[in-house]
Amino acid sequence: MSGKYDKYVSNPPHLRMQMKSDKSTIFDGLWVSPQLINYNFTFGHQIVRKPFKGDNPAHIHNFHEVLAWYGTNPEDPDDFGGEVVFYLGEELEKHVFTKPTVLSLPPGFVHCPMEITRIDRPIIQIEMMMAPADGSQPTREPFFDKDKDFRPDLVMDVTNFSLPKEN
Repeated sequence: MSGKYDKYVSNPPHLRMQMKSDKSTIFDGLWVSPQLINYNFTFGHQIVRKPFKGDNPAHIHNFHEVLAWYGTNPEDPDDFGGEVVFYLGEELEKHVFTKPTVLSLPPGFVHCPMEITRIDRPIIQIEMMMAPADGSQPTREPFFDKDKDFRPDLVMDVTNFSLPKEN
């Protein structure tokens, strides 16, 4: 189908991120990038089927981030079916989520690491990264000195990627 509003319609690519060292999958879902929607906003959506432990150390960034986890029971939105462990603040305060949860993380707020410790049935994980308020490029920096040299050891496999259509 072709129409005058096609430029507003796109299909997000499937993105898979795996650790090079052990081939564990840390993201396997749909990824909306600024290039796809022609706007400085990034959005990831995945259905998590098994527990995993991210290697992302405590860090900060210059943009607002929203993370969310939901269950997949269409009959009961409160039925989560899993457990997420997430650390917040400079003290790395431990939070354990066993029900649908949304985190709103302002720029400069220390957060992570994260681990999904239990999956009774698939859960939905969403990550939204807003554009920095000052118009600068997004940055992400490890918070603790011991992690300053951390570089993700990732393999990224992107399929079905398409750029916004031009007028």
